[in-house]
Amino acid sequence: MIDRRRFLLASTAALSIGGAAKADSFPNGPFRIIVPFGPGSATDQSARNVAEGLNRAFGVAAVVENKPGANGAIAAEVAAKAKPDGQTIFVCSNTAAASNVAMMKSLPYDPLKDFDPVTIIGRAPVFMIVNSEVEAKTAPEFAALCKRHPGKINFGSGSASTRISGELFKAKAGVDMVHVPYKSTPAALQDLMAGHVQMCFADPVTSLPQVKAGTVRCLGVGSRGRYKLTPDIPTLIEQGIPDFELMTWTGILLPHGVPQPIQAKLREAMIKAITDPAYVERQAQGGSEISPSSPEEMRQIMVAEIQLYRDMMKVAGIEPE
Repeated sequence: MIDRRRFLLASTAALSIGGAAKADSFPNGPFRIIVPFGPGSATDQSARNVAEGLNRAFGVAAVVENKPGANGAIAAEVAAKAKPDGQTIFVCSNTAAASNVAMMKSLPYDPLKDFDPVTIIGRAPVFMIVNSEVEAKTAPEFAALCKRHPGKINFGSGSASTRISGELFKAKAGVDMVHVPYKSTPAALQDLMAGHVQMCFADPVTSLPQVKAGTVRCLGVGSRGRYKLTPDIPTLIEQGIPDFELMTWTGILLPHGVPQPIQAKLREAMIKAITDPAYVERQAQGGSEISPSSPEEMRQIMVAEIQLYRDMMKVAGIEPE
């Protein structure tokens, strides 16, 4: 009995030392940061800041890999199947982390089972953006335009959250528009500026620079009260679009099973990167609030948003694809 107890104690000690040694030797190569959207998107910008922070913290390269397509499902599957050693990091939006579960009949990954949350990076409401030539200065005026030309107005989307935003506007405003899908929000915005589509919903990080430049027009914000970073832009709710409240967010996930000591080291480095005052100010100028969360808070947000999008889809009359 004594020998067996000594053996178990020795084995436990060896495992503890081994785990500590792995954490102490981490990382053992460059980081791979997978992003579900193309360069220039809000998610991509966040990922590149995280990459810079990891490089400063650990002294190794952090390579951003953009894998757009299928509303982020392509990138999410790659990240979910990566070795859980902390070297692969998934910087994603709420599309891949939550809303895809509601909008797609089947996914090659499960955001709640295949990933461990690290933190939310930033949050912002969706912006309703129109081409500068569109004869509408407000959301009601745009709705009236759609009613005069049913089925003739196009709206673009580069993610599940911007798609549901457009469909929700159709349902709540009682209008008929044609949906045009894109692989990323910047791509949808480019076609909006070119006049190929007349409206799109977008995150402020992607769209606000163009709004400020006058190349596009923002008709409203999808928040309950006015967004504190753009207090001069009215909400869609105050313009008569009832209960139109949709937020976008960016967060960090790890493949499930990364050892806790490594998760802790990564989280510390990432929180330091996203709360750097210069980065916070730069993001505020672009329209995004930095709002770190605990891993458990992020998981709760993901669970709540999956249900939110299921409810929104019922309102908009959309079936999972």
